[in-house]
Amino acid sequence: MKKELRVDPTNNDIIIFARERASRPLDNVKKNMPMDEDDIIKEYEENCPFCRGNEHQTDDSTEEMFIDGKWVAKAIKNKYPIVDMNSDEVFGVHEVIIESYRHNANFFNMSEEEFKTMFKLYVSRYKYLMNQKGIEYVNLFKNFLRKSGASLMHPHSQITALSIIPTEIHKELLIAHDYYGWENTNLYEDIIKEEKEYKKRLVYSGTRFIAIIPSASKNPSEVRIIFNKGVKFEDLDSLDIDELSYAFKGIFANYKKMFGIMPFNIWVHSHPNGIETKEYFNLHIHIFPRKFNYGGFELSTGMYVSSYPPEDIAKQMRIEEE
Repeated sequence: MKKELRVDPTNNDIIIFARERASRPLDNVKKNMPMDEDDIIKEYEENCPFCRGNEHQTDDSTEEMFIDGKWVAKAIKNKYPIVDMNSDEVFGVHEVIIESYRHNANFFNMSEEEFKTMFKLYVSRYKYLMNQKGIEYVNLFKNFLRKSGASLMHPHSQITALSIIPTEIHKELLIAHDYYGWENTNLYEDIIKEEKEYKKRLVYSGTRFIAIIPSASKNPSEVRIIFNKGVKFEDLDSLDIDELSYAFKGIFANYKKMFGIMPFNIWVHSHPNGIETKEYFNLHIHIFPRKFNYGGFELSTGMYVSSYPPEDIAKQMRIEEE
């Protein structure tokens, strides 16, 4: 079967499509099974520092979201920060965002209202940290389950305000800036237009953003959310949050049908401080299931192998527009 080479236009990742590898034989060993909802059944866990009622186990909160006089989501200082304000070389702030008071909450069982509360807190903390002196970039990310790097099961994400712009953001900005110079158009707007016309890789097409299975990704089941031109994460409004919450609810419902409750990572790539990038760079979110591992070929070459056409994944992941 003929091999196909594709390049992710946003970061220049090289993907080799080798579809026949999906049917290669594997040793008959016990595979890691997806997590079952019954694995975490308690709404409250007395030994969990993030559960409501255990506030004495964590540092003071930096912001809280309340319903009926009780907090339902909150941000706290990270006890083990990647960065702090005590260094001259790289400094910043590291917080944990507790996405729900429920110990047994996760993206596969949260309601739209819970997602809305979570996103409101995300945006509020993002905006606050972007306004701190010396901060060049704010990085928002989530790990779910041990295989993705999570240390605690209670639903949470992390946000770091950094005095530097990370390498991956630099790379995406340079690629988008060069494309803008060559084509006199926005790379992400062209991707949005192409995907809406092609339709077969669309997971969701809304008024504020699209969600797609990228034509080329190091992860064949990645969902990438691309916002319209000019939208910044810190400026997301209630309509943006409503649409995001609807899309996330549908995306994770479909992931669950395909894979069960499995590990994943999420990260937000938004605009840095200090430079004007809205004309050529669009806010986007990566949702990255940890269903596929990298081997020696990927690690030794920096190229990635995919056996699954994005159109096939998108067909199973597609959700209805509101």
